[in-house]
Amino acid sequence: MAGSTVEYRRGEYRKSAARREQILEAAFAVFSELGYTAGSVSEIARRVGMTQTGVLHHFKGGKTALLQAVLDRRDEQAQAIIAGKRGADFLRALPEITTTQLDKRGMIQAYRMLSTEALNPDHPAHAHFQARQRLVLDGLEKAFREAIEDGDAPSDLDPHAASLSCLAMTEGLEVLWLTGFDVDMVAESRQHIQQFVTAPL
Repeated sequence: MAGSTVEYRRGEYRKSAARREQILEAAFAVFSELGYTAGSVSEIARRVGMTQTGVLHHFKGGKTALLQAVLDRRDEQAQAIIAGKRGADFLRALPEITTTQLDKRGMIQAYRMLSTEALNPDHPAHAHFQARQRLVLDGLEKAFREAIEDGDAPSDLDPHAASLSCLAMTEGLEVLWLTGFDVDMVAESRQHIQQFVTAPL
């Protein structure tokens, strides 16, 4: 009897996890197509064949919680690639992140749309994007400092200026790519970072 109860709970947990995943995918699609402001929980619910109440059972913070989960998903994948890396190895991994996202145009488009909407200080994702930009810049600056220490970058390199340049380049390339320009984001990203370091990327 006890074994049956445990198996039942495991089955229910798997169903709940699968349902949550479906909702996240639908939220991602809705935010990609409509943006956060125009996207609605009712539309997300419609796409997964649920009621709004059912969706909110899995995401009790409502639309804001769904947005945060979508944003966190993208950042977690990127963090996994650079985890534990320093200096030139960290910088070498950055184009790899872009590589993993080339078949996820919708995700990149959603992120660009949401980041633009979030320029409004009242937007629920404003703080997230502010913190993310700071995290990226700090990570880049740290990696460039480490590259200098390891002899993989010129001693007179300005880590802060290099970090700003790399972030601006990456975000600009994404916009051009989404607009339809023939852009090799991986190659261009690697080439841009390479100009700041002597270690081959």
